[in-house]
Amino acid sequence: MDAPEPSDPGWHPDPFGRLRFRWWDGTRWTAYAANSTAVQWDAAPVEPPVPRETGLPGLGLALAGYVVGVALAFGVAAVLWATGHPGGRTVGLAATEIGLWAGLLGACFYVSRRRGTGSLARDFGWRVRPVDLGFGLAGSLAARAASGVVVSPIPTPFHHVRAPDRSVFARVAHGRAGWAVLVVVVCVGAPLVEELFFRGLLQTRLVDVAGPVGGIVITSVLFGAAHLLAWQGWLTLVYALAVAGGGLVLGTLRYYTRRLGTSTLAHAFFNAQAVIAVALLR
Repeated sequence: MDAPEPSDPGWHPDPFGRLRFRWWDGTRWTAYAANSTAVQWDAAPVEPPVPRETGLPGLGLALAGYVVGVALAFGVAAVLWATGHPGGRTVGLAATEIGLWAGLLGACFYVSRRRGTGSLARDFGWRVRPVDLGFGLAGSLAARAASGVVVSPIPTPFHHVRAPDRSVFARVAHGRAGWAVLVVVVCVGAPLVEELFFRGLLQTRLVDVAGPVGGIVITSVLFGAAHLLAWQGWLTLVYALAVAGGGLVLGTLRYYTRRLGTSTLAHAFFNAQAVIAVALLR
């Protein structure tokens, strides 16, 4: 639109060329337009659609980072197994998570540097607002419910299948060192690193490729599969399935808020609930 904007409110020739006249309110063009005397609502030219979030081009790099992280974690686990599990499950949890996170974070930093601005906040929506505390808490409860729904059809005589994360965490929480590692890994490190990779890098790109439902579901499946690294027998399969169910809620939060603050806090609250339950119900 090259014509100068009018200064006084009133009906003027439609600068967008859609109808004959459009109402100028003194500061901007409005959605009120007309061909003759009949006024109609025509919001298309004055209310631009919210730009679609396409994510950074780097889906292959994201998947490569996932594979590298999983491979590193398995490699660490193999070394620990070959050396007789020094430090027990506490060291195993910390070491395998560090291996996994190395691959995930490496992919995020590489894609941001090479394909984005170099800022994790701008490139992946890593922002937090005060309202995210409330949304995050509500989201954690919804994720807890979704996890229960996902594992509820599994026929099993064991009661702890209904709370697989608590059962897995309880096997690590022994002594001060065990508790410290558990809290740092599952309530701080996991929400920060995993939300950055899974919801910030991977899901955003998958949503652009496979649509919102497909992108969120695929990301949640990969998210759950990554938790098989905490292998402690058949219960870990149920644990991974429950995590994938919760991931559907986390992914939905990320999609609608367009930032990671909400899903990261929901993830932290979700894990904290299980840790607190372990402490209270031992």
